Amino acid sequence: MDSELLSNTVMAELFECVGFQVADEDSYNLLAEYTETSGERSHVHRGDATLHGRCWKIGDGLEVWSILYERAAELYYADCRPAFRSRYVHTVQPWELIEFDEDGEAIVRGSVGSQSDVVFELQNLTEIQPSVFRDSHLHVAMAGLAYSAQIHTPQGARPSPVEPACRFDLAERLPGMAENACENDYLVCGRLLAWRELQNPVTTRELVWLYIDTMGIRLEILVSRRAMRGRPRIGALVSANIWLQGHVLEAREISARYEGVDHNYEMGDFWGKLRRSN
Repeated sequence: MDSELLSNTVMAELFECVGFQVADEDSYNLLAEYTETSGERSHVHRGDATLHGRCWKIGDGLEVWSILYERAAELYYADCRPAFRSRYVHTVQPWELIEFDEDGEAIVRGSVGSQSDVVFELQNLTEIQPSVFRDSHLHVAMAGLAYSAQIHTPQGARPSPVEPACRFDLAERLPGMAENACENDYLVCGRLLAWRELQNPVTTRELVWLYIDTMGIRLEILVSRRAMRGRPRIGALVSANIWLQGHVLEAREISARYEGVDHNYEMGDFWGKLRRSN
């Protein structure tokens, strides 16, 4: 498959996750131009170049980002992509940042806890104060935009042999998926902890927010209702092919998110943190 065609196909699927149909170059450019005029403005300097970020916040965490690259007399749209600003915060430590300035992109690699290594697209590079990147850890609101998702009907108290196992695997490491996978594509499967229906207020497209436990990491997933098979039920297994993305948060943003006790967590989860090694 031609790489440009693959990229366009992937981006069209990802925009479906936030409720937009981007079927061709004209619709892509129109969305980028609207985001440029309507989005919140931010920028970051990189040597003699500047990245201008525009974030169109649609509601319920749905966003569209456009990035303009400026260097001397050179100015062009480097990227336009969908985003979802998730609810739950992960601590990533250690971490490294890889930037592709002329493409308007940045990738973060790091570890969440002791079990899960992550690779995700950094959405809000132009919003972040440089001092944040001097810390040994990052606070990240991370979620997967799902190309597709399937709800597996619970088979009782014990997992059935036909049920898929919980997993959080990079797609590029899996046979049959590596050739067409983005570096931050994952194949995930986990128990459904919570879910709710969303609607893009601009297009009225129906979306579904899923919160799953893969046993290695708890993760939010956003999927178009048309790309999801099955009906969500708490406790059911959910498998999905996702594009992992996230927003790095500063201290003031984290404190503003506190809403009281998170009842999705069991009491034993909190007591477990107080256990002594001896």
